[in-house]
Amino acid sequence: MKQIIITTLFLIIGLAAFSQKDSVRGKQFHLKGKLTETVQITPSCGYIAFGTVVEFEVKDLLGMRYKNKNIGIIVTCPDMYKEGFFKKGKMYEVSFSDTNPADFGWTVGNRNLLKKNGLAFDPYVVSLKRIQ
Repeated sequence: MKQIIITTLFLIIGLAAFSQKDSVRGKQFHLKGKLTETVQITPSCGYIAFGTVVEFEVKDLLGMRYKNKNIGIIVTCPDMYKEGFFKKGKMYEVSFSDTNPADFGWTVGNRNLLKKNGLAFDPYVVSLKRIQ
């Protein structure tokens, strides 16, 4: 009986220690914001991983203090969203991370727009949904 209890205990500890964790890297933040500019669609992702900085007017931001009116966030492979998804003036729910979600770098042609954020990190979209 003692062996069964010890075996079960080690099994539970082992499963808990090696179970799948949240796959999103870094700290997550949640934004409700209005798209302020027309989105620059990149070439299709393939051998080169493309991304673009999309700027939102901050309506509600959870998880961090942010003083600016607008925030730029890197959207990876924007060509993967359906045609007409990005519309200037529409509202979006955005979850983003302070860490690159991939094991590789992204080619972001307008990365310089992130300087306006004044953040110590580059924000990467985790999920993006149009709500209006």
